[in-house]
Amino acid sequence: MKKLKLFSVLLLSSVFFLCGCEDFLDKDIEGQIPLEEVDYTDESKMHEPVSGIYAAANNNNLHHWANQCMLWFRSDFIFKGAHATDQPVMEDIQDFNYGSLRNAWFVNNLWTAHYGLIRDADAALEELALFGEHASDQDLVTQYKAEVRFFRALAYWRMARIYGDIPYYDRDIVAGALRRSPRQEAYEYIMKELEEIVDHLPSEHPRNLPMQGGVTKWAAYMLLAKAAADIQEYDVMLSAAEAIVQSGVFALYPDYYNLFKKDGEFSVENILELNHTDFGSATGDVTNIDQYYVAHGIKQQGGTRFDGGSFNSGWGFSMPAQKYIDLMEERGETVRLETAIIYPNTATAEGDSIGRIPGDLQALLDRYNEEGRGAAEAFWFKNYLPFEQQTSGRYRYGGWNNVRLFRYGEALLLYAEALIHVNGPGAGDAYINEVRDRAEMPPITGATIDDIIDERAAELEFEWGADRFFDLVRLNRTDELGPRFVTGEHEFYPIPTVQIDLQPGLAEPPVSGLFPI
Repeated sequence: MKKLKLFSVLLLSSVFFLCGCEDFLDKDIEGQIPLEEVDYTDESKMHEPVSGIYAAANNNNLHHWANQCMLWFRSDFIFKGAHATDQPVMEDIQDFNYGSLRNAWFVNNLWTAHYGLIRDADAALEELALFGEHASDQDLVTQYKAEVRFFRALAYWRMARIYGDIPYYDRDIVAGALRRSPRQEAYEYIMKELEEIVDHLPSEHPRNLPMQGGVTKWAAYMLLAKAAADIQEYDVMLSAAEAIVQSGVFALYPDYYNLFKKDGEFSVENILELNHTDFGSATGDVTNIDQYYVAHGIKQQGGTRFDGGSFNSGWGFSMPAQKYIDLMEERGETVRLETAIIYPNTATAEGDSIGRIPGDLQALLDRYNEEGRGAAEAFWFKNYLPFEQQTSGRYRYGGWNNVRLFRYGEALLLYAEALIHVNGPGAGDAYINEVRDRAEMPPITGATIDDIIDERAAELEFEWGADRFFDLVRLNRTDELGPRFVTGEHEFYPIPTVQIDLQPGLAEPPVSGLFPI
């Protein structure tokens, strides 16, 4: 079975267009032309535009380390670490001081990465339409288009979640005419797209596809459930989550700890993941995981790997709050707490020894605690990949482990939550208890939305989706975020200044009717 090779972004012929709206992406692509003529009658080439979108999605656009800082640091469970002078403006994220962030490079980086993916998806769809004029298998053309449309919807969803009112990208709109649309209309478009494509996507588990790890209808249903939850469309959330749970395609991986290790790649639980590998070689090609794991990995001194070599530390950009540890201990968590947190001067089950907290990081934690913030003297452990599971001679924190985007454990919790919203407390007990049982937690009865919030925190914290902040906002529990969060001001990041300079209309009130819904 082939595994998607995503270590290079395919240059699609004729996909880059010359128009005023390209400045919107802050991309210097003017003057690019097709590298070669494309024979659109050659069906063997028809997958290339699709491969290019998988590559673009995986090429550090959906999981850039700084993007994760923007998302994780708004959680009440995560602090900005490293040291005080390392990207100091990122401290303003956890303080909800958005004024200073308008000019921050990482705010613009997230914007351009996602709109770049949207632009490339639009271009890939145009390529597929040209192939479709000659293809003998129109169902395959439709499937390929659905895969591309999924990634476009995913990028729009992330933007609407993070920035609120956002523009619809159309290459024919000149920069000066660009406007934002109301967030609700962006969500309506996203959900409509997903409803249209879901039946055109494969129904197998992604590990069983010819190209292992591809997009399936279950990924579309998962995104639909999450988008519907964001805007309180609970009937849609219920039906989408139910489709996954009742499909019989997925199950909980029995070992929560190893779910996030190499054995958990393409597991029975994973609905969608970004594929990464070093191809088992100490030299040569690797996929572009960049600093995703390294940036947020354990920053320590004095530790050793299982083989006696020096522990390959991370940057320690993300550090746990004592509030999170207290919650987990109060709940009686063991499996999920031991997967999420590890302490200095301890050893892992695989024989890697972790040393002490370095002085510069300790000084930052001390300052936080002097200010009464409650930073823990512990490390996030969930993204740790044992060094014995990595390629000899190519050790790095986190290695080239797949990034889990959607998994069945969350689908069960989404289903349980939707049932509670629609039918009342207790309606989701069977599904929340399925998740709890895997974590060796006792069953509960009469589960409420508050129980769901805590369960999602225990199950999902420090994963790609950064759902804690979004959960507290969408479920009106923002008191947990502390007094610096102001309702009506801090739900969404400001649009980057550089984008407003290029498209001044982005600073104006949103305009209805721009998304094709």
